[in-house]
Amino acid sequence: MASFEEIIQKSLVCLNATESEGQEVITALIDKAVHAGLLPAEHRDTAVRAVLNREMSASTALPDGIALPHGRIECVRDIICMLGVHPAGIAFGAPDNQPTHVFVLLLVPATVACNHIHFLAKLSRRLMEASVRNELLAARTRDDVMRTILSNSEEGTF
Repeated sequence: MASFEEIIQKSLVCLNATESEGQEVITALIDKAVHAGLLPAEHRDTAVRAVLNREMSASTALPDGIALPHGRIECVRDIICMLGVHPAGIAFGAPDNQPTHVFVLLLVPATVACNHIHFLAKLSRRLMEASVRNELLAARTRDDVMRTILSNSEEGTF
């Protein structure tokens, strides 16, 4: 399994999301992953269903404008990470009832243990820092996002 830094560096970054509902954000991120060649087109619907089914079992929204939607699918060999920034924010079922601005969507290999939980924990610790969230909301480029997340990175793997 790739290290935290490797997964982040390979991430798809989508700035300035404008979707009005959580399901639309999830679908748009997965569609962009297909377009970028990170996910084969024939697995698009399976990926969308896996993430939405996971969301129906329990919301992955956290306080402070963060959501970590994810789903397990057979067709990926390593974690695929998509980072979406929604400047206006949308309702996504956050426990603090605040709009969600930062979406980190993961597609996780169905056959791998729970390593994605360690990845999510490490990333969520960074995202809990107000300065990191503010920098992500102000990001204008993919490089800005990478610098923000990786400069707040602990050394080593998860």
